[in-house]
Amino acid sequence: MSAKAISEQTGKEFLYKYICTSSAIQNRFKYARVTPDTDWDRLIQDHPWLLTERLVVKPDQLIKRRGKLGLVGVNLDLEQVKVWLKPRLGHETTISKAKGILKNFLIEPFVPHKQTEEFYVCIYAAREGDYVLFHHQGGVDVGDVDAKAQKLLVRVDEKLNESDVKKHLLVHAPSDKRE
Repeated sequence: MSAKAISEQTGKEFLYKYICTSSAIQNRFKYARVTPDTDWDRLIQDHPWLLTERLVVKPDQLIKRRGKLGLVGVNLDLEQVKVWLKPRLGHETTISKAKGILKNFLIEPFVPHKQTEEFYVCIYAAREGDYVLFHHQGGVDVGDVDAKAQKLLVRVDEKLNESDVKKHLLVHAPSDKRE
């Protein structure tokens, strides 16, 4: 089966635009994209929240297990983000046997939470339709989530609906998080 990976930024934009339709969660994806060419003054002008919120920074280049690899800066202010980025942004990095330049990073607001409050979501297309994978445990120590996630097929001629999500994907999610 052919698949095309997408960046975290693109995936979150997709989720918030097309799937998260309740007014309580619409447009909650706040982020700033950083590349080697970023004009920091302009970035701050476009995203003033960078100056007032605690932040998370991570490469957005289809790297799995970024947390375990030390590639996520957590609970930082903007100056700390800049310091964290200095040895990484635009520099060659080796992960496993692959070498490459880290050139795309996301900065997002830091949301304090417990590991038990993280979820995993994956959507991929197949000939018969789109598969949605969900696991009630996400985060750094999730392990082989694809093997243990709940899976829902949304056939080509069907639409994703709330009752199927609750019935098939959220069965192990905490009851207070199912709505």
